[in-house]
Amino acid sequence: MFVKRCARNYKGKIYESFWLVEAYREKGKIKHRYIVNLDKLSPDTRNKLKEVLANPKAVVVEDMSKFFVRGYNYGEIVFFLYIMHKLGLIRVLKERLSKKALSLIVAVLLNRILKPSSKMGAIAWIKDTSFPFFSSLKDKDYHHNFVYLAMDEVDENMEEIEEGFYKLSGGKPMFLLYDITSVYFEGNGTAKGKRGYSRDRRPDRPQVLLGVVLNEDGFPLHFEIFDGNTRDSKTVIDVAKRVKERFGIEKAIFVGDRGMITVENIKELTSEHMGLGYIMALRHEDAKELFAKKNIQLELFDKQLPVTIYQEEGKKYVLCGSEYRKARDEATLMNLIKRGEEALSIVKGMVDEGKLKDYEKVIRRAQKKLTESGASRYLDFEYRDGEFKIIKKEEEIERAKILCGHYVLETSEIDMEEERVEAHYKELQQVERCFRDLKEFLEIRPIYHWLDKRVKVHIFCCIVAQVVLSYVRKVLKANGWLGKENTLEKFINLLSSVKLGKFLVGREEVLQVQQENPVEEILLKAFKLLPFDYERDKGFCSI
Repeated sequence: MFVKRCARNYKGKIYESFWLVEAYREKGKIKHRYIVNLDKLSPDTRNKLKEVLANPKAVVVEDMSKFFVRGYNYGEIVFFLYIMHKLGLIRVLKERLSKKALSLIVAVLLNRILKPSSKMGAIAWIKDTSFPFFSSLKDKDYHHNFVYLAMDEVDENMEEIEEGFYKLSGGKPMFLLYDITSVYFEGNGTAKGKRGYSRDRRPDRPQVLLGVVLNEDGFPLHFEIFDGNTRDSKTVIDVAKRVKERFGIEKAIFVGDRGMITVENIKELTSEHMGLGYIMALRHEDAKELFAKKNIQLELFDKQLPVTIYQEEGKKYVLCGSEYRKARDEATLMNLIKRGEEALSIVKGMVDEGKLKDYEKVIRRAQKKLTESGASRYLDFEYRDGEFKIIKKEEEIERAKILCGHYVLETSEIDMEEERVEAHYKELQQVERCFRDLKEFLEIRPIYHWLDKRVKVHIFCCIVAQVVLSYVRKVLKANGWLGKENTLEKFINLLSSVKLGKFLVGREEVLQVQQENPVEEILLKAFKLLPFDYERDKGFCSI
């Protein structure tokens, strides 16, 4: 057998193909039997095949399964290494890390994307995949203590690595999308680990607050770790200053959620030396106060939304609506009122049973219970002639029900159309998507590290991994692959079905990629990734 090149000239252009051909004799004449087309093979692979066929000791093995030693996870490893190279992430890390640290950090990133676990679990897992074939790590290097040393190396070079990472965002942003979430610890945590309001519903655990700024394309511009008991509004100015200085921003719009608006924050953001605009949502209580103070008519709720409801020097307020928010807000309101009624019912029960009679004590106890419930805006009470009554503020409750499903945005962009103000605020959903990925897909918490520097590196690695996931999701969606049945998780599972086989033929070790690939078409169409080929993949994806 040999490799035959077939060529033809058509309209002055040469078209060639390659075939594996077997020569045989028939009636004294030499003829060729075309066995398989080799066009999909790379030139290097075809040349190696020629060398094998020219070797007189070469033999044809019809059933390689007899020589099978073991298989390795391959498809997902090669794909995500390819994406990290394509996005420039490995180049950024390579510029500042030793070769050993680079390989270990990339191993951690792959583990975080594909099978989140502790650093010890990550090393045990990655060693059992095809990753070692793409890395120069020695067997002894696969140890969690070396991972911690690699994390420390990242920390020592964090400022330069962050600068390189953020430059991948594509230039000066127009919008700074900022939000905060909480990340809790397993154990006692670190110096920054404090108990505070938990978005994870784990008030029993110490936590840190994670603030993330994305640009309008959803790429991270900055992340900051705060003490776990820090108020949202206290984080805004320092974060805005850092991003402005990093990118040399002259004009951009800061977009934030409820809890970030304070007089001090607005004054500083719009000051001459900061020069930022802003779009932020009012807290429900502040929105209700705005309606009451400015005597804004509720008939505005019947108009086509969004609509400007009030404007003064340097800012305006835009009323927006959402059916999804309506159901959620109504449920929250009813739960709040119920909590207040239950709190006051405790006092009423004590009065009815004669356990509490003194007027001053009844009033103090009831006021304390009502304040703690947070329902004082909607409930009141009366104690007269030994009888305790719970009073609903029906007018306030009705006003609150009208506001359900609505929210008010405050913005410095007076000339911006209301529809655009609302649309830019809704871009905060990209930050929410980032947080969901970090917590549900990448399992950023609980944090097991006890040193602040390693907590920061752990969170940075999770954010880098989220950038990879976000890119893959966007590309799949843009190419029409994602849908009700096709999810990102399904895509990764299909990739995981492609294995690398190790065979032992005589004394020769042979590595062969499984030919069947259920996502080969979308890989080529969406990511320009050619069919898996071990030698070619190793050339591009090695670290």
